[in-house]
Amino acid sequence: MYKAQQKGGAALSKRYLLYGHGGAYNHGAEAITRCTIHLLRQLSPACQIALSTHFPEQDQEFGLLPDTFITRNVHGTTNDEVYRATLDAITSETIAIHVGGDNYCYQNWQRYALISDAVKARGGTSILWGCSVTPETLDADRLRALQAHDLILAREGLTFQALTAYGLKNVRKVCDIAFTLPAEPANFSAKRPYIVLNLSPLVCRENAAVLPAMQSLLRMILQTTDLDVVLLPHVTMPTDNDLEALHAMHSISSHRVIQLPGNWRAAQYKDVIRQADFCIAARTHACIAAYSSCVPCLAIGYSTKAHGIAHDLDMSDYVVDCADSFFADKISSAFRDLLTSGSALRKKLEEQIPAYQSLAVTQEMMPYL
Repeated sequence: MYKAQQKGGAALSKRYLLYGHGGAYNHGAEAITRCTIHLLRQLSPACQIALSTHFPEQDQEFGLLPDTFITRNVHGTTNDEVYRATLDAITSETIAIHVGGDNYCYQNWQRYALISDAVKARGGTSILWGCSVTPETLDADRLRALQAHDLILAREGLTFQALTAYGLKNVRKVCDIAFTLPAEPANFSAKRPYIVLNLSPLVCRENAAVLPAMQSLLRMILQTTDLDVVLLPHVTMPTDNDLEALHAMHSISSHRVIQLPGNWRAAQYKDVIRQADFCIAARTHACIAAYSSCVPCLAIGYSTKAHGIAHDLDMSDYVVDCADSFFADKISSAFRDLLTSGSALRKKLEEQIPAYQSLAVTQEMMPYL
């Protein structure tokens, strides 16, 4: 995609620090980190990549290949103690890339600002990579932390508009780099047309009406269509495991309901989504796998990233907010629209995805990488 950066005929050896990564059992995080490592190795084949991660064993299990893993101190009582090894790895040559996506949406954002501030204090380069932020949370402290980055890459228009409206000049609009993840053949073959369904405990906690509404939707699919239903987990963290929510769906007994295992790579799940006729997903990166494969997708929205990416792709009519008090009615209505409009939606995505994917890596990034 981009040639290695060279000086005097030899490729430069860059020193990258990726941080804000919670572990590969979140396959959205896995996809972002995998695609980022691949890009950096393209740009600078001799580079050294360190990955600061909460769960290196997960990353090793799923084949993420930095040169070095940096782990947190789980016994630390302050952010400085928890991330001491990461802070100690920072030098003036460090190009620090925060790959955590929406980490600045949450209350623990200060731990990542601590790392970014240390990078700037030591003369390194700080990049906030493919991020989303919740506009309502942008107080003075968070804006100061965001402004301190050399470059902010906003992965959807709602975040870009919010940050630029506050006067930040270091923001550029991109798309999530996971849009470029190639599918990897999975051990899955369907005998019938099928729809992928992803559900997370996160949206079920947000609104108690979500789970029974999705169970009703599953029954409707089985009763009114010839589609098989493939239940696909995309996050299997111990404290946030899609398999728990999907288990309640799989309890609706039918030979047409297929439960995928929880130990596949993001690229293998994408392969299943790629072959589907439709996708309904709570996890944004399952939606990204569908959008980037031109599969008509209905998102169960819970965040700025879900709404923002759908808006960028003119798919806002196919997002149902999980907190909506009329969620059950809206999800069934949106599904009927999805069935009716499937061919037109697929054609629309086929027309716009190539140009949209090209926003994942732009020339504006190159001076910082």
